[in-house]
Amino acid sequence: MPRIAMARIAMTMALVAAGLVYAVAPAGAVAHHLGARAVRPTISAGELYSCAMLANGWAKCWGDNSNGQLGNGSLTSSSTPVVVSGLTNAGAISAGELHSCALLANGSAKCWGSNIDGQLGNGTLTNSSTPVTVSSLTAIAISSGRRHSCALLLNGTAKCWGNNAYGQLGNGTTNNASTPVVVTGLTNAVAIAAGSYHSCAVMTNGTAKCWGLNASGELGDGTNTTSSTPVSVSGLVNAGAISAGNGHSCALLANGTAKCWGDNNDGQLGNGTTTDASTPVLVSGLSGAVVISANNVHTCAVLANGTAECWGANDSGELGNGMTANSSVPVVVSGLSGAVAISAGGGHSCALSANGTAKCWGGNGEGQLGTGTTTDSSTPLAVSNLSSGSKAVAISANNAHSCALLANGIAKCWGYNANGQLGNGTTTDSYTPVVVSGLFNATAISAGNQHSCAVLADGTAKCWGLNNRGQLGNHTSTNSSTPVVVNGLTNAVAITAGAQHSCALLADGTARCWGYNAVGELGNPDVYGSDVPVVVHSLTNAVAITATWDHSCALLANGTAKCWGNNADGELGNGTSGSSTNASTPVVVSGLFNAVRISAGVADSCAVLANGWAKCWGYNANGELGNGTLTDSSTPVTVSNLTTAVAIWPGGQHSCVLLANGTAKCWGRNANGELGNGTLTNSSTPATVSNLTTAVAITAGGAQSCAVLANGTAECWGGGGELGDGTTTDSSTPVMVIGI
Repeated sequence: MPRIAMARIAMTMALVAAGLVYAVAPAGAVAHHLGARAVRPTISAGELYSCAMLANGWAKCWGDNSNGQLGNGSLTSSSTPVVVSGLTNAGAISAGELHSCALLANGSAKCWGSNIDGQLGNGTLTNSSTPVTVSSLTAIAISSGRRHSCALLLNGTAKCWGNNAYGQLGNGTTNNASTPVVVTGLTNAVAIAAGSYHSCAVMTNGTAKCWGLNASGELGDGTNTTSSTPVSVSGLVNAGAISAGNGHSCALLANGTAKCWGDNNDGQLGNGTTTDASTPVLVSGLSGAVVISANNVHTCAVLANGTAECWGANDSGELGNGMTANSSVPVVVSGLSGAVAISAGGGHSCALSANGTAKCWGGNGEGQLGTGTTTDSSTPLAVSNLSSGSKAVAISANNAHSCALLANGIAKCWGYNANGQLGNGTTTDSYTPVVVSGLFNATAISAGNQHSCAVLADGTAKCWGLNNRGQLGNHTSTNSSTPVVVNGLTNAVAITAGAQHSCALLADGTARCWGYNAVGELGNPDVYGSDVPVVVHSLTNAVAITATWDHSCALLANGTAKCWGNNADGELGNGTSGSSTNASTPVVVSGLFNAVRISAGVADSCAVLANGWAKCWGYNANGELGNGTLTDSSTPVTVSNLTTAVAIWPGGQHSCVLLANGTAKCWGRNANGELGNGTLTNSSTPATVSNLTTAVAITAGGAQSCAVLANGTAECWGGGGELGDGTTTDSSTPVMVIGI
């Protein structure tokens, strides 16, 4: 069943990009943000098995395998995680009753396991113990239900496939479909959830719609009438996530509370009663929730502080509170901390921590807890052999230093360190990576000009380095060579560091910026500068944010973008240029639609579109717009010869793009070899980076570029001293970063 995290940020295909963050929402919704993080690991509990997506894009499953739902080519159950065969670039995973689905980096999807009703979506009814491709699907989120699956498309529509006995496919019929069919009349959706025999979606305006079986009121429209097309959930506003269980549904609200509706026989609505409700009721005493997951007859939520609470049926200990008595109000999951994702399964639950480890609790008859035994547990137990360890999962480069985020939640930086931007308590340069002091449970990282920032698992943030303009956000102007807490910032999901300012995206789709504001880069005309976060004016429904030298941009849920700050070279993309056109509040980027990534360079900006094309705008004296000219453009122009782009990053005077096949291309200035093609010749069109074939993340700095590889190592090329190879020698082809 579906486990959907913050739906307002549930927007795009998942693959890694330095600067671009894809926070994968548990079991279905894929979120992405800017701030240099990779694919965020997540977890999904099915009926009698569980699956996890790792930071390197692999997936592992464990438990019952009677229908091949573990995806390892066998029908043998396993009480410890096994690798899903041939799945190497997953961005999200969702476990249903007896089948699983994964969304890949290029927007395609694969499913495996039972296919009795066509829930694998490949046009057959044949089970498969290895992943098969879902037919004719390019999606940004996926969710597996009991015997059907649903996917969210970039344009806000949705498709479903599989069992349709009660209209849960939403196409106005009750006919099964072995390939995806369009959900009728659904537009502007930002998240999707497939339940047992019904499905739900959240809209951009915070309302929700459901369709399918309604015997217990699970559609939330105040009736018990089944509907094969979407109906509005009554009185629900400000929804930020949704999850569909067996006969009930739950929505997470922007203020951290939750409402549920439908079957309540076991207290799964969490309102202190066991009375069904055909309209949403408030979950009692729940606050600060950031993830919600509904399944069979219980529900769970992760709170902003990394703890978790569950409610409903507890026969097998699936509430995790050390007992087996049902509870109609939330109870605290015992001994769980640092959680960033949670999933309620058939009779068990699982949670993932920021460091990539996982714990499960509840029924374990088929080994679904992943502990190597088949013994139930009413408190969380560690899943065996799941962490990605110290492998790199994201990378971020800027002027003269670079930083990498590791799967265990720590970070390493290297390069220039005069202002403490490496975060190791010194101001000594380092040509190999050093550990950022006292930084744990980081989920996103960004290297700025001479400072760096990270988001932590609890939604707070820390910055370190130069602070002359308050860019560390700690209400001082004192430099710090170790991380300091950004004042008053909560519910952050992404962060980006510019030259003398920083910005963070919040879970509710708004943003905060701090630091210098001389040309409007904070997006707030009420301050000249601020050493604590201030609200970016007129920005809602943002799903990604990026800050650079002195301008900032945000990607919105509808695929458009807004920028603010300096516009001397047209970097705001609104058809104007010159200092007189600077904007202290966000302005719309002209003619940009269906964007799925955005990133800002020193004086230019770029976006990747859903079709794999890329567009850039702004300064172009070195060919950094990639369109074969040296002419500036104040509106987006198409980058030449790119059709499979998945992430983009403009640097100082060059840009790089990651392609779906793991290769990369760069263009623009090449005096230090920053294009990585073995030459020192500038190029106004994309040039292939030499010997790079398995990249999963990319970033462009001042005179260097870097990539994370599928095996968790990293390589850099360009200006020496920032390459992390222990030397100060330039390299026009990739070299290995030592110690990552």
